[in-house]
Amino acid sequence: MSSTLYKTLRRRVDDGTVPGAVALVARGDDVEVVTVGSADTTGSAPMTRESIFRIASLTKPVMAAGLLTLVDEGRIALDDPIAEWLPELAKPLVVRTPDGPVDDVVPAERAITVEDLLSSRPGWGIAPDFSRPAVQALLTVQDHSRPMRNWPAPDVFLARLAEVPWRSCSGRDI
Repeated sequence: MSSTLYKTLRRRVDDGTVPGAVALVARGDDVEVVTVGSADTTGSAPMTRESIFRIASLTKPVMAAGLLTLVDEGRIALDDPIAEWLPELAKPLVVRTPDGPVDDVVPAERAITVEDLLSSRPGWGIAPDFSRPAVQALLTVQDHSRPMRNWPAPDVFLARLAEVPWRSCSGRDI
């Protein structure tokens, strides 16, 4: 696996996505660590297993690891629709065009799947253009300027989030 893992990380360093990366994959006592690139943007400090770097949005990879464990155990499948667990997302609407108004929507062509959420292909991802109406609607719901104690309960938050139309990401509509 290290060859594939290394190639994947190396590709991201070579295309400039990140200056360096560390990946650790463990299954039981089998632990594999791959490092590529540098720990800084100047290239002067090589990335190592002991490198210290900032991690943002840690919830996503932790949840993805837990979810992939369930997939590995056969409890759920990547092509399972998520509506069973998140009924608010059972009938998603998609903006007709990425730059279109949030009320110009069509029903998604198919259900949102576990794989869609893991890959961040569809949905509410932030586009490079923050002026797009769907992104503005998303930022209204995901107002990170408010203190955590002022955030709505998770089910209320998801219901509000479900009102924001999804958009196509990476050229693939849901």
